[in-house]
Amino acid sequence: MGAVTEAPAMRRSFWRAPNYAAWFTADTASAAGGSLRALAVSLAGYAVSGSTAAAGWLGTAALIAQQVASVFGGTFVDRHERRMLIVVNAAVGVCTWGSVAALFAARMLTYPLLLVIATLGSAVSGFLGSATDAMLRSIIGVRDYPKALSLNRGRDATINIAGNPIGGFLYGVAPWLPFLVTACLYALSGAAARRIRAPRKAHAPTARPSFFGDFVSGWSWSLHKPLLVTVMIAAAVLNYGVNGVEYAIQLHLMQLNTSATLIGAIGSGIAATMLVGAFAAARLSDRVPVGGCICASFVFLCACVAPMLFAYGPGASRGASYALVFVANSVMGLPFPIIDALLLGFVYAKAPTSMQGRIAVSLTVPAQALSAFSSASAGALLPVLGFRGTIAVFLAALALSTVMVLCSARIRRIPRADGWDTAEL
Repeated sequence: MGAVTEAPAMRRSFWRAPNYAAWFTADTASAAGGSLRALAVSLAGYAVSGSTAAAGWLGTAALIAQQVASVFGGTFVDRHERRMLIVVNAAVGVCTWGSVAALFAARMLTYPLLLVIATLGSAVSGFLGSATDAMLRSIIGVRDYPKALSLNRGRDATINIAGNPIGGFLYGVAPWLPFLVTACLYALSGAAARRIRAPRKAHAPTARPSFFGDFVSGWSWSLHKPLLVTVMIAAAVLNYGVNGVEYAIQLHLMQLNTSATLIGAIGSGIAATMLVGAFAAARLSDRVPVGGCICASFVFLCACVAPMLFAYGPGASRGASYALVFVANSVMGLPFPIIDALLLGFVYAKAPTSMQGRIAVSLTVPAQALSAFSSASAGALLPVLGFRGTIAVFLAALALSTVMVLCSARIRRIPRADGWDTAEL
């Protein structure tokens, strides 16, 4: 009962929690650096190669390196002091993107060199990047954890809204400038991380498991929890459907020779509603039963996509169809922060603090596995089924994930945050 009565005081002093402000600054600066450089890397790749295909492979190679490294990074993060790993990740970011800025300014940057630097930088980011998320659990109390996640999701949405336009503007001023600013942001992240005074983990050297043992134990822990297995499968199918819808919209608009501004507005619209959803998640995080809210969120996503089945039909106005797709797609962003704050908040809160990095990887890697095929699926389905048929296929995937969640008694029974102490995975 003591933990329950003390929780309100903890929530009132949320920003005054020891180390939280330093942690939030470090995490935000790192996220901002990643968003700021994203568009600049593609633009630089095209500038030094003159090929859109080469520029596209630049991003693909970096993403593959990041995902592969993250599989093992979660285990590594759990075996070492996380504050130190955040500092190392920031230092690598300063060196990586600072060198790109210097080479670009000196007119010495070539495509092979940029490919190697971007791939290595992304690999290190994937290997060590989970250290900030893993450290949060040791800074924030269990009942405050979903509120902290919703705040992070709102911050990420804000960064995503502003990151590409600012990165493009800086690139227009000077091609090396966004990389220099990115390096400065990583320097800020490292400086903030050094102010964190979280307790170090105590290990007994003689009893410490091997890296392989820790790696296996993390996956074993997750795969032996029926609720987590259901979440993994449902999330994988959901992400495949959602990303498929996004790619189908983009590719279809490209086929119609829609302006780049209007195509870009699709992504800005969903990011803006995710920001609204983050504010809602912060208010709902400790007030609603998690299970019921998650079920309603999955149903809501299906309801958002369904109107797109009536867009771009025979005789339909392109302007009206675009408006319908823009609104429906934008509204899809509302429940994502709520799903993260409640469902993932519950999982991370119940997972051992020493396993946060491994649990994050064992959840996110399977959840993102099918998404790698979303773009190829959309590209293959559009010429055969058209826009509405392609949307119907991805809507079916969303409906399947919704059925999985609705049929899972374990998910439906997850209580609100004040009941997590006694709830089981």
